[in-house]
Amino acid sequence: MVGSDWAYIREHTRGYMPTKGSGILENDFRCQPGGATGQNTDVYTVQPGDKIALKQAFGGTGMEHPGPAQVYMSKAPSGSVKSYDGSGDWFKVSEQLLCASPSNGAIQTDAWCVWGEDRISFTMPATVPDGEYLVRAEHIPLHGAHDGQAEFYYACAQVKVEGGASNSSSGSAPSPTVKIPGVYKVDDAAINFSIWDSSLTEYSTIPGPEVVSGGQMRGSEDGSSDAITNVTKRSLARGRGRRMARGQDE
Repeated sequence: MVGSDWAYIREHTRGYMPTKGSGILENDFRCQPGGATGQNTDVYTVQPGDKIALKQAFGGTGMEHPGPAQVYMSKAPSGSVKSYDGSGDWFKVSEQLLCASPSNGAIQTDAWCVWGEDRISFTMPATVPDGEYLVRAEHIPLHGAHDGQAEFYYACAQVKVEGGASNSSSGSAPSPTVKIPGVYKVDDAAINFSIWDSSLTEYSTIPGPEVVSGGQMRGSEDGSSDAITNVTKRSLARGRGRRMARGQDE
């Protein structure tokens, strides 16, 4: 583990409570209340291929809420991420879904890839241009989603990418991109999905955009594989659910 508490992660004032409902439409949904700037947060230098993780705070020993996890990045337009408020474009570099069959009620517990883990990890894609970025890791527990009460836990780290995307800091961000807030709507099927059906065979709608080329997908919509695969290109969207064209398993 690198650094002390909040060394590279923007400190916020929400504590360990989740965001729910219309809170996903507020600017604080980017990096939490109090996280609009990172003047007192250090910037960690990484290179393509480095494995990065944001660990649970407040003494957390493992996520035991059912739901997916993802990691978004946003490049600081001025060059310095410390003053960046996250109002620019975001792209998804990691998506973690089901790593085991969701049948017989397992979708309510440990079928999810991140169940029991105390951090959200990803590998920095080579497709990300040099520069300073916010890295936003997010977990979405779905146990209350059937009542419109999906929970969002998230935080932002500050990193500097060196040696990426042809060593160019002027390169454009990978696509597709989204805004935060705006990445989810309150009535999105993916965050109103009921896990309380023992006959479920897949998590058929996935929150947010597709993972960019060079990013990673862990698990699958139906839990048939727990592998981490590299995304090599995007397929056409299938409603709000998507299937990826993937590269070689890691």
